[in-house]
Amino acid sequence: MDREVFERRLTTLLAVIAGLFLVLAVRLWQIQIVQGEYFLRLADENRLRITSVVPPRGLIKDRRGRPLTLNRPAFTVSILPTELRHPEQVLPEVARKLGMPVPEIIAKIDAAGDRPFEPVRLRRDVPKEAIAALEEDRMDLPGVLVQVEPVRDYLYGTLAAHLLGYLGEINDRDLAALRTQGYEAGELIGKDGIERIYDRFVKGRHGQIQAEVDAQGRPLRVIAKIPPTTGDTLTLGIDLDVQKAAEDALGSRVGAVVAMDPNDGAIVALASHPAFDPNLFATGITTTAWTRLLRDPLQPLLDRATQGGYPMGSVFKIVTATAALDLGLVNTDTRFYCPGFYNLGGHIFHDHEAHGNLNFLEGIAQSCNVVFWTLARPVGPDNLAKYARMYGLGQTTGVDLVQESAGVIPDPSWKARVWKEPWYAGDTLNSAVGQGYTLATPIQVARLLAAVANGGRLVTPHLVTQITTPQGQLVRRVAPPATGEVRLNPQTIAVLRAGLAAVVTRGTAASIQIPGLAVAGKTGTAENPHGKPHAWFAGYAPTDSPRLVVVALVENVGFGAEFAAPIVQRVLQVAFDVRPAPHP
Repeated sequence: MDREVFERRLTTLLAVIAGLFLVLAVRLWQIQIVQGEYFLRLADENRLRITSVVPPRGLIKDRRGRPLTLNRPAFTVSILPTELRHPEQVLPEVARKLGMPVPEIIAKIDAAGDRPFEPVRLRRDVPKEAIAALEEDRMDLPGVLVQVEPVRDYLYGTLAAHLLGYLGEINDRDLAALRTQGYEAGELIGKDGIERIYDRFVKGRHGQIQAEVDAQGRPLRVIAKIPPTTGDTLTLGIDLDVQKAAEDALGSRVGAVVAMDPNDGAIVALASHPAFDPNLFATGITTTAWTRLLRDPLQPLLDRATQGGYPMGSVFKIVTATAALDLGLVNTDTRFYCPGFYNLGGHIFHDHEAHGNLNFLEGIAQSCNVVFWTLARPVGPDNLAKYARMYGLGQTTGVDLVQESAGVIPDPSWKARVWKEPWYAGDTLNSAVGQGYTLATPIQVARLLAAVANGGRLVTPHLVTQITTPQGQLVRRVAPPATGEVRLNPQTIAVLRAGLAAVVTRGTAASIQIPGLAVAGKTGTAENPHGKPHAWFAGYAPTDSPRLVVVALVENVGFGAEFAAPIVQRVLQVAFDVRPAPHP
């Protein structure tokens, strides 16, 4: 390159740089001289405010597309600490209009810590009258924000409360862990139930409003707006009609009902009573209401279907029968004699009645304890525990809910470890009929019976079956695989099914027969140290091609055939659209 070319290019470059400086100088002149007064006023009196916009949570629907939740607009009042110029004047006035103690407001602001630019929500779902009073005094309340936010609306109150769950304000620990996923201070997140498990899907994505506000915090104009994105929709396996039937049949009694498809584990109904109203949490539960729930001796927050551990009573005989059949200790023609008691080395175990001579199938149908006490010792405690665990007892089912109980399946080593005591022959007899140390949840029992009904697969119970966008596009289909298999020969399965069918055709649950629908099942009456026995019934239908398992547990009422079996009967009638037989 010769010198002449170099100098020409250098001159061109210098000219470009000079042009850029000229443009910059003109812009600075425009800002400082031409518009200087405007921007000075803006800096002194007005400011830009970026406000997050809360998205509506995704809807929750039953298997037929009927909504169980909606969202409704409501007023939220917040304090923006960085704009709170005269707290000694503003806070008492806001407290008076909202009906809140001043110390409570100060505590909320203090809890926000080092986040002065983020609104501190004082109260959600504020009545229009209080909002009108705040707006009247807007000039005297700098730093007070009034926003319209969506509020969760649980359409059926306490119905399905334990499976839906509830909301609560995000705490500092969760915020630190979830901020990178779009969570913000002060927002409501799922704290229990599927609201918690699937929160990342239903929470949606926040929007933003960039607005110019005056010195009093009043918005002057919107500069930019990013709309929020509604959360995804959850479709459940729940059938609203079956859920209502389960809760109505359970009534005011304390207990739980689980209805589940034995073929894929989709939960059709899950009821626990007493319950709570999730709407209490939708805008932030009050301290008084929260304390009342916690101190209620009936524990309405406890999901008895998945968290309650109960002795199984005679429902456990399904396990004992499986072990005895699979070990070749019994067949359908094996005969027993029941005098109404069993003598174990001089210690008498009393049956509920003397059944006389009967075969094994009749022993299941009549729930004869003597039959199962007779089988208990040759089966042995280790085999009882082994087959119980094969059915998934003593371990969580993997249902998409929180804090599921694993229950207890005892054996000699367990007793030595936990109770520091040896295992006695009487422990084996108690275990064989579901008494003693054995504890199970209703959903575990539902999975056990589902394995009998479907041929041995341990399905994974689940509430959500599908996640879609608000526009209906599929996000995820939820179909968890079976977690195991009870490997039994077909003859064992056939005898078990015949015995469970006999329970309803001529046994302890003959009173719940449904014309046109063949039902199989097992009653249970579980003694416990807290009063009357717990009543159980676990059944499925139709017997030739099972499509629904239903388990009912009622605390401290008496016999399973009297108190639990009719609940299952009612649920099956609704699920299969069978009209109840008229009373004679």
